[in-house]
Amino acid sequence: MHILEALEQAKPNMTKSDLAVMNYIQAKGLEVCNAPISEMAKSCGVSHATITRFVRKFGYESLQAFKIALAKEVGSGENIGHLISVNIALDESSEDTVSKLTQLMTDTIRRTAKGIDHKSLARITSFFFKANRVYFIGKGNSGFVAADSAFKFNRIGIDSRAFIETHEMLMMCSMLKRRDLLVAFSNSGTTPEIIKACELAKQEGCKIFGITADKDSALAKMSDESLFYEIRETFLDSGSIYSKAAVIFIIDLIYTELCKKLGQDAIDAKQKTGRAISAFCNPRLLSVATLENELEDHNHAHNAQDADEHGDADGKGTHFMRNILYADD
Repeated sequence: MHILEALEQAKPNMTKSDLAVMNYIQAKGLEVCNAPISEMAKSCGVSHATITRFVRKFGYESLQAFKIALAKEVGSGENIGHLISVNIALDESSEDTVSKLTQLMTDTIRRTAKGIDHKSLARITSFFFKANRVYFIGKGNSGFVAADSAFKFNRIGIDSRAFIETHEMLMMCSMLKRRDLLVAFSNSGTTPEIIKACELAKQEGCKIFGITADKDSALAKMSDESLFYEIRETFLDSGSIYSKAAVIFIIDLIYTELCKKLGQDAIDAKQKTGRAISAFCNPRLLSVATLENELEDHNHAHNAQDADEHGDADGKGTHFMRNILYADD
């Protein structure tokens, strides 16, 4: 296990002194590798012995050995986001906040991507491919992602709906069938409404795909397949965009894999749904499409001789009408 991952996992059980050392490491990043033990001890408000014991708890004989390992791990740039303090201070500058959020966004997506189980991803993609219909459910911030996901998959021909209101969610999930798919979003994996909805769907034999940050949660345990993301939030940045970004990344990944599997069908569906929206937003486009279809039918109804008599054997009339309809008013 990497040093930074080990620190994160050990954090809940750390003493006050150990937490001070860890917070110092997160705040200073690579600067730790060049800081003398006296400076570290003073900044953390602990003794030299506390820092020595801290590194030994993670399997390093000395502070120097810990610094070398840390420099190798962080120096690659892969885990630099781990060292940015997640705490957003009330009095910090906007420049500091921008830096923190940028690093956290990048780090969150990188860690989520690294943790993807690709065999599970393939099975989940197959669920979507075979499903008669797909329901997305979520509460609060997860509800927004559920709604966006349903819209996204509808665009490629997947019969999808999103439910974020509790009563409707429970009613509809109780009506799911064996060949349907339920996609459940819950950061904690313990949201009562989500768990109850999943229980109802499971009773009907419906497949459940859970997306959560907690691998040991109730949602993860009751799902047929799950994908996980990692976030670090405090009170001030709870529900911020980088936590949603990890979930949206997972959905985009599945969407892309499904498009690859559907092939031309996905392209055709995307174009068809796009034209439906465009025609509504711009009625002139609908008129053009209707007239062009009528002209095409008219041309097919007449033989070449009849077309010659009208001087339109090469389809010039169609092009002429198109030019008129698209001309500026």
